[in-house]
This record gives sequence, structure tokens and C-alpha cells, in this order.
Amino acid sequence: MKTGTRSGFVRIAAIACLAVTAAGAPAAFAAPNDPSAKLCTMSYPVPEEPFTKPAATDVFAISSNGVIDFTVHTDAGSDNAYDQKFTVTWANIDTGKSGVADTSARVQGPDNTFTVTGVATKPGRIALHLGVFNHGEGQLYTNGECDVEYQAG
Repeated sequence: MKTGTRSGFVRIAAIACLAVTAAGAPAAFAAPNDPSAKLCTMSYPVPEEPFTKPAATDVFAISSNGVIDFTVHTDAGSDNAYDQKFTVTWANIDTGKSGVADTSARVQGPDNTFTVTGVATKPGRIALHLGVFNHGEGQLYTNGECDVEYQAG
């Protein structure tokens, strides 16, 4: 009986550790339905030699009925256009559901806006990994990423 009790305690402790790990706060937290509140800013060099010009991407979100729409605003930091891929990797901490969504655009200059809409996460606490992958001329690449927890309504 002692072994069974110890075994049960070990299982409960392991589950508690997993719950604490899963619920651990990512880098930031954002509340739902405030389209002016930034989820994060990703900074990176422009994908051109000598990688010294700064560029940045801001990400915003709004949710309704368990669906999140993301708005991406990139200051490309350059007059030379380059390709950018934006990726959202998400996991609903409350339901265990997860997925990936992405979009691509050609960016140039300070004002580039595009969206990823209809990401069906269900309501709850959503762990987000957001990333941009930039491809300049030839084999020139840069990237930026951030992690944030978002409360989807």
C-alpha cells in the first residue's frame, strides 16, 4: 500500500509540474479586443549587406468568439523591397488545441500592413509564438520573433 500511495503522490506532483510549466507566463501578456494594444515588436536588420540598417515589425490582435485576427505593421527600414513571411504558432493553454497560420508580403519603406484573419483558437489563454522571416536579394536572410500570452475572447 505504501508503494501505491507514493506512486500516486509522484503522479500528482508530475501533473502539477506540467500544469505550472504550461501555465508559465511567456514574455508578455495582452488582453483581448484592444486593437491599439501591441502584442510585440520584433526588431532585426534589413536583409541586405552589411546588415546594419534596422527594421521592425509590430503585431496587433483582436479576438471575438474564439477567433483571432492579427494585423502586422512592418517598417522595412529600406527603400529596397524584400520578401517577408509572418508566422503565428499558437496553443490554447486552456483547451490544448494548437495550430499555425502565416502570410507573406513584399515589404519596402516604412508603411507595410498585412493581416492574418480567422485564426480559430477558441476562447481562453493563448500562447503565441510570432515570427517574421525576411529574404533579401540572393542569399540574404534575417528574422525576428517574440512570444506572448493572449486572452482570446
